[in-house]
Amino acid sequence: MGMGIIFVLLCFVDIREITSHIFTFAFGLFFSFVFIGYSIYLWKKRNEDKGYFWDDEGVVIDLEGNKVYWDEIEEIKLVKSRVGKSTVIYPHYTNHEKIRIRRKKKMPTPAHSIEWFLIEKPKEFHKNLMKFWGAKSKLQKLR
Repeated sequence: MGMGIIFVLLCFVDIREITSHIFTFAFGLFFSFVFIGYSIYLWKKRNEDKGYFWDDEGVVIDLEGNKVYWDEIEEIKLVKSRVGKSTVIYPHYTNHEKIRIRRKKKMPTPAHSIEWFLIEKPKEFHKNLMKFWGAKSKLQKLR
């Protein structure tokens, strides 16, 4: 939300000479409303309790509520890219088809990424998820 407001304010910094850079002004307004709209969308999803979380069944991997179950997960990692950080869930290769059918997708996905900019407290989320995953994976190995 903050980025959208900053973009709106930057668009109106040189209001007197707006005709000389109308394309930049329109481009800035467009992106500011995209940022503001997306932040409102994420805020509504959080208020509806539709977000990223985990329970005894598995991890919710998208805002539609699709899950990857604990027995399907092979590994969970923190991935740092140029764009940002994300928590990536790697299901075992034998479960790709089951997950594809459950999500109603045309192609299987080898990894499910939860981008940190979509989460309110990403470090805390990742740390707690790794603790829970460690406990779950130990229980699965004992079985």
